[in-house]
Amino acid sequence: MANVLERDRRGWTTMDYCKQIFKGEIKLMFREFTSVVQYINEDGVFGILDVSLLLHSLSVTVMFLKNFLASTVLTLTAINVVDAKYGLVPVKTGINAQTGARPFRRNILDLQNDAPAWSLYIQALNAMQATPEDELLSYFQIAGIHGRPYYSWDGYEWNPDAPLIGYCTHHNTLFPTWHRPYLALFERILADHAQKVAESYNLPLYQNAADNLRIPYWDWAELPNLPDVVTTPNITITIPSGPTTVKNPLYEYAFQTFPLNETLFPGDKDARLSTYSRTVRQPDNDGVSQHGAANSDLGGRSLRKNTYDVFAKVSSYNTMATGATAGVSFEYPHGNVHTSIGGGSGFFDAGHMSSVAYSAYDPIFWLHHTNVDRLTSMWQAINPSSFLVPSLDETGTFTHPINLDLTVSEPLIPFTTPSGSPYTSTSSRYLADFGYAYPELQDWLLSPEELRKNVTAWVNTHYNPAPKTRKLRRQSAVRKEWSVAISALGTAFGLTEKYIVELSINGTKFGDVFVAPPAAAEAEGHSLNATTNFEVDLTDVLAKHRVNGEDVNAVTGFLKTGLGCSARQGDGTITSGEKVPGLKALVSEMAVTPAGDVTEFPGYGERREYPEILAEMGA
Repeated sequence: MANVLERDRRGWTTMDYCKQIFKGEIKLMFREFTSVVQYINEDGVFGILDVSLLLHSLSVTVMFLKNFLASTVLTLTAINVVDAKYGLVPVKTGINAQTGARPFRRNILDLQNDAPAWSLYIQALNAMQATPEDELLSYFQIAGIHGRPYYSWDGYEWNPDAPLIGYCTHHNTLFPTWHRPYLALFERILADHAQKVAESYNLPLYQNAADNLRIPYWDWAELPNLPDVVTTPNITITIPSGPTTVKNPLYEYAFQTFPLNETLFPGDKDARLSTYSRTVRQPDNDGVSQHGAANSDLGGRSLRKNTYDVFAKVSSYNTMATGATAGVSFEYPHGNVHTSIGGGSGFFDAGHMSSVAYSAYDPIFWLHHTNVDRLTSMWQAINPSSFLVPSLDETGTFTHPINLDLTVSEPLIPFTTPSGSPYTSTSSRYLADFGYAYPELQDWLLSPEELRKNVTAWVNTHYNPAPKTRKLRRQSAVRKEWSVAISALGTAFGLTEKYIVELSINGTKFGDVFVAPPAAAEAEGHSLNATTNFEVDLTDVLAKHRVNGEDVNAVTGFLKTGLGCSARQGDGTITSGEKVPGLKALVSEMAVTPAGDVTEFPGYGERREYPEILAEMGA
């Protein structure tokens, strides 16, 4: 049995816990599958207490009551034994009680210029990565929720009717809402580490920085280059004794146990990924990250245009949320960022970010997905009444069978609310419930309509690509916008074979769409009906070839003779589009009315389709 003065990981003794129990400040939550107990105090600060120490605390409490309070009637309401789940309490420190203003998740380029906040962030992230990998709240285990090692986290067991893959929801409408509590979980753990680090400074400046600290984002839509701070192995911060150089936790994650477990990280399925002792980006043959190559790929992905189109053209939540539906979505440029950083030309998982199973281990994953959450939140502010409508999950997850009907009430496994029930899309809809905001979304200051206008103006100012065909556009207030809609079957070339749909004019490529089989296809051992959908804009192509987009006959004649569609596999094999199973391409145009004000988007008329242009593609 533990000694009364023995201290646990938090530094508390048995008597400290007795005092807290008497104060009514602690709930104790037993975990059935570990030998520890989780506590949460009234400020929402989490910790771990050894069971032996807890039991000793309780026995000491009983002795204390018998010996000193025998005549007193006490009701012990502080101890609440609940189900073995980690209740995710979002970070709520730093919120202004009078105005409701919430701390920002800041652009990493801004955060790095705030010495106190930046120093706490770097140290907290290093502490997360140093946490033993067998602990529930370690960096390793939180990253593993997304993909490998494909085992249960926090007692949410694998559903035998579901594919043996990760918990993450991709290629379906839960993509934005599932990742929101996932990010909040990461933020909760990081913030707890930051609070502990701040105590070492013993300065109000650093305590305030800790209270306001939230995870940062990288805005790849406006600046499609890796932030310099993620490309250097060491970094200078300020610790209590002064400036010092430390390991940069944004550069890589080093696996604590290596070689990786062959059963959990099989080399026959994950190519070279399971052979790396640390995360890599666009690695060369020696496994060295090539950040320049990643930047080159990012710069050629039209991320600004693809992001703007979702804001300007889409008012349906389901369309915005996932590339599984026709139209443009944030999920598509999100995927391009993954493959640009990971590398492999899209055909194989060269670096960790290219693989759904491994991507969350790369520290840049969290900057990337925080930006996706930011874009989604801004879209929600512009379209506040649009939300998820029921749809089928064609790919499944660790707990979702394939073809599950997804609704706003579907549990977002494995994330549990403080009350013990799973998070759902309904409980994950609003940022205010998670205790953070973004600089563009100060909803406590504005009415919903004012917020809509402000966010729209910001998007128009920062994401609207500069028009390259101004002369043609000045010919009429209303112009035609031409595009090619692509719908590509993920398993067209097999259960694991990735490919790229390429569009060309007279044999010269001008656009492409990356397509990957869902992880569930290999896990289930058969083809799935999941498709990747995206639209490729033709405005610049027409302008380059001096074709007037307002002249329907000129455009259709030009495209009928020059537009080509094909698929390129990893070994370089080119297959004509009409011979690719499930591949469809459809040319269309819409009349676009320019916005009258920066607070509005252009107006898009009815879509007119021209199936005769690529008749053999059968769209």
